[in-house]
Formats: sequence, C-alpha cells, structure tokens
Amino acid sequence: MATQTLAQAALLINDEIVQGVAMDIITLNPIFSFLPFTGYSGQAIVVNRELTLGGADTFEVDDTISATAKAAATFTQQTFTATKIIADAEMDGLVQAESTSAGVDQISIEISSKAKKIGRIFQQGMATGAGTIPAMNSLHSLCSTTQYTTAATTQQLSFDLLDELLDLVVAKDGQVDWIMMPARTLRSLKALYRGLGGTMPTDVLEMPDGTTRTIYKYEDIPVFKNEYLSVAETANGAALTGGALTSVWAGVWDDGSNKLGLAGIHPSTVPAGIVIHPVGYKENKDEEIWRLKQYANIALFNRRGLARLTSISN
Repeated sequence: MATQTLAQAALLINDEIVQGVAMDIITLNPIFSFLPFTGYSGQAIVVNRELTLGGADTFEVDDTISATAKAAATFTQQTFTATKIIADAEMDGLVQAESTSAGVDQISIEISSKAKKIGRIFQQGMATGAGTIPAMNSLHSLCSTTQYTTAATTQQLSFDLLDELLDLVVAKDGQVDWIMMPARTLRSLKALYRGLGGTMPTDVLEMPDGTTRTIYKYEDIPVFKNEYLSVAETANGAALTGGALTSVWAGVWDDGSNKLGLAGIHPSTVPAGIVIHPVGYKENKDEEIWRLKQYANIALFNRRGLARLTSISN
C-alpha cells in the first residue's frame, strides 16, 4: 500500500501565514526622529537675517560723528514654504470583502505601505532634495557655501577635519546638537579611534518614542548614521551625483524661536505628519480611494546653524 504523498497531503492542509508584513525595505536614519516641527500661518514662513550691523566707531572729545557711526543696519530675507507628498491607496470592493472575510484588512496594509513610502520620500528629500518646489529643501540646498570646510578635491576623514567642521556651527554660541554621516564614513571614523588603540565613545540615547538606542559620540556630540545621504558627490559638494565622494554634516536644531537652526515646517492648520482622507468610490469602477498626504518641508532658520565637510572619500 502506497503512503500518502506530500502533494496530496498539501490539498488538505492549510499553511500558517504570519499576520502582517515583515519589514524588508529599510534605510537607517535615526536622526529623523529628533527633527522638530513648527507650524506657520499664511503661504510661507519668512525669516529676516542680519546682513550688516548698524555702524559704530570710537571718538575723541569734540570729534565730529562720522558716516561710519551713522550707517544703518541692513537685513536679508529668506522664505520657506511647504511642499506636497501625496499617495493614493485604491482597493477593489471584492478584494477587500474577500480579504476581510479571511481576517486580513487589505486596505490597512496598503495604507500602511503608502504611509511608509511618504516617510521615505520626506527623509530622502531632507538629504538630497533640489530645494525648488515641488522638490523638498535639503541639507544640500540649504547649507551656505560659506559654511563649507576648506575646499579640497578629495580627502579622507580625520579628527582635524571634524574639528574644522564643528567650528563652523556657531548659531547656538558654539553648541553642536548633532553630527551626521553615511555608513561608510562612520566606519572610517571608528577606524580612526581603533588606530589610537581605543574604541569610539558611545552613549545610550532615549528616542522620542520612548525606546533607547546606543549611539556613537564625538566630542560628546551624537554621531548619527544616515543612509539617505549621497555617496556619489563630486568635489566640494558641487553635485550629489556623478562622483564617489560624500559629506559629513553638523548642525543644531531650532528651539522653536525660528531663529537658530534646522526644523521641519508645515501649515499650522494641518498636522506635521501624514493625513489620511477618504476620497470615496470611483465613478466607473468598484474601487474605493484613500488619499494620504503630507504638507511639509524643512527650513534652516540660521545660516550659521548648519555646516558641511565635503569631498570625503571614505
């Protein structure tokens, strides 16, 4: 008598399907969790910055006040506005009905995937956006070239270069809130420490969601890995593609005053995050639409709150 085959047995057996979806599309960027957001009214948020100080001078008794002492202060303006990131989740009525009967909320899975994509677009834009609507502002587009370290065709990471970078961040009286670099450059930094016979300092940082994670530190400043940063830059950060170089960034968060550092922005009448809006059914199809959207961008409220170390080859 022949034994039952696996093929025949499979007709009578239901395999176990793990509930939900395992995350496999992952890009590390823990610093994103710390980005502060500020709302604005009207069509934009406008920042007045110092351009030149009002004049002053020293004088002797009975001197005539000079034109230098009478010179007025001058200012420059920078305008920041939100952009749109939108995704539509569409679901056929029969597919949703059959999925629900099997205990699977198919539309929730689709909406979750779309929300994740919007978050990834925001994070990629923050790293490499062109800075012209509809593209997001980015570290690359916001950082003034006067905040770049000394120009070089190519260079390897060193402690001296990091110190030069930190010296450029002065918006908070020299305090630096964070350092950011791609994975390969963080490995190079750890190698520098090992070359001295030690290991790179670490600390346990509490994340905004209440969890903790171990991070590296330099001069007691958190060093964050950001895998959205370009590793294909040309010399001196001229372009984000076409080369094999990268940049290391340092900066400060804005404190809510809109005068000091980096922050996310959004119209004050909507949340900073993703909004889900039920659009309804298509007129000519049995498909329901849910629209996910985020109106946001990033802004640098103080030119001296962000600095860039360019042309790093490792």
